[in-house]
Amino acid sequence: MKDFLSNVWVKRAVSVFNVAYFAVITLLTYATFLYDLEFAAGREKSFFTVYVVLNVVFMGLMLFSRRELVTEILSILMLPVVFCMILFNMGDWILIVPPFIVAIIMFFAAGTNETVKVIMGTIYLLMYVLGIVAYFVLNILFGGTSVETVLNSDLDTSSSVYALYRDNFKKLTEVTSESNTISPDGQYQIILYDVKDSDKGAVKICVVPYNQDIELKFFTLKQKGIKKTISNKGIRGTVPDVGWVKEDGVLKVQYRLSDADDLRATSVTTMPDKQYFQFLGIQ
Repeated sequence: MKDFLSNVWVKRAVSVFNVAYFAVITLLTYATFLYDLEFAAGREKSFFTVYVVLNVVFMGLMLFSRRELVTEILSILMLPVVFCMILFNMGDWILIVPPFIVAIIMFFAAGTNETVKVIMGTIYLLMYVLGIVAYFVLNILFGGTSVETVLNSDLDTSSSVYALYRDNFKKLTEVTSESNTISPDGQYQIILYDVKDSDKGAVKICVVPYNQDIELKFFTLKQKGIKKTISNKGIRGTVPDVGWVKEDGVLKVQYRLSDADDLRATSVTTMPDKQYFQFLGIQ
């Protein structure tokens, strides 16, 4: 067994197999650039267990083959990939921490030339520090201090937002039901947001694509970056009337911000382009 494990070709084969781990982390990073990752109800612990085990197993395989060229290359490439994962999923530590630990350990443990480690280590340190500072600065500049909360039947009953809509929660549930918010052609969905800001806030009515999410075993990748604002003049605590209507063959969102307002309609035939830099607070 010792001779088998010390065989150079075994180590080379393992180092090539490690590319699968790098590919999965890269694909997961790219997926969260394009989509929001939402864990399925009750699946967070199961995902975390499987995720940690896989990271530990592959870290062991990479340590075993740490002096092979492929593993040395992966140890250099892992840190920038994980850096992107951090930016795209800031705060989602279940996703970030395991590959970050693997990347850090492998960067120092791999048999890469020491000069290369010093140079790349300096570059990566600057990249992480300056990149994360820039991330927070851009989010403050573009995102502001407003907080948006989706209004639907899943609203947290212990939240301050729920307290605003408690008396109208039955109407909120009816208005935001899928039967009312999904367009007749199944291409769009109306979403209501409560907006808390430094002023009096607002209720925002938006339209997003529907049926473009990717459902997997542990989580759902939800389409993001494509959102058309119909109105941002609603009154906090007041549930607007919304629905779909066709006028002259054109699909429109029909809405009324309060009982005292008139019905209005806005076309959704033209949706804005996908905003790829939403993670920086750019809407």
